[in-house]
Amino acid sequence: MREMLMKIGGLLTIGMILGASQTVPGVPEWRAVFGYAPESVHRFEVRDFGYPFVPVVLRRDTLWLPFDTGNMVGLSVETNMFHSLGLPCSDQWGRLDSAGQLISSGCIAHGSEVKVFGVVHDSVSVYELSNEVLPGLVGPGMIPGDRFTMDYKARVMAADDRDTPEEIPGFAPIPLVQSSRHPRLILVRGRVQGHDVLIEIDTGKSRTTIDRKLVRTLGLEVGPNGIRVGRIDLGPRSWIVSRARIVDTSGISKVLPMPISLGIGSDILAGFVFTVDYGAGRLWVELPQ
Repeated sequence: MREMLMKIGGLLTIGMILGASQTVPGVPEWRAVFGYAPESVHRFEVRDFGYPFVPVVLRRDTLWLPFDTGNMVGLSVETNMFHSLGLPCSDQWGRLDSAGQLISSGCIAHGSEVKVFGVVHDSVSVYELSNEVLPGLVGPGMIPGDRFTMDYKARVMAADDRDTPEEIPGFAPIPLVQSSRHPRLILVRGRVQGHDVLIEIDTGKSRTTIDRKLVRTLGLEVGPNGIRVGRIDLGPRSWIVSRARIVDTSGISKVLPMPISLGIGSDILAGFVFTVDYGAGRLWVELPQ
């Protein structure tokens, strides 16, 4: 989701569920290739809109919330759930969309104990989310360490603070474009119909989004189900997208070297394994088979 929200995610470790052996069925080979310890690997579920849902323990209740890499606040919980959990309204906040416009407001509950990705945080601010569709959101700011790997097919992700090797068999590195305003946004350069663009990797999107300025620049056709984008290239991978949704990314593009023109969501990300290493400034993309 390209909203400036918050979120969190806690997951059951594969080591606890399946055992710590590298040869245990269900544990992907990339776990050892990237150097993740067994306890750093967690299960998730693909649910509504194709989003990856992760377990978050809040006030002893386990909530399954979407892990949204485009959400920059931390942890948010839907209004009814927020109040049913008895969370106090310690403060107020305003929710902005990708254009920087205020779209809703709500309460903030400071000082909550939350367990996310196997780690207990003892003083988390939980934000009320006015949304009738999603139960809440968990953002990349809640992961332990500076890197994580997502594997939709295996329903497995890993997160830690270890260094990623310089060369990973079967994967290609793409430099991250850093945002001083939102350092955990996953931004990389790619191409749309041969034009250089800035792309956001966003697990909280259900389909590809495109900024209206790029639509005008390329003279793209508006179809009955969205924008016919054509070919998109990201490192070694490429797709043909025929039904992208128009968005305004002017709000989150501030202070960036170029505007965010495209958002790649869970519909495309489900097709390959990828690793984000914030410390090394790289996105690792699985090579096509």
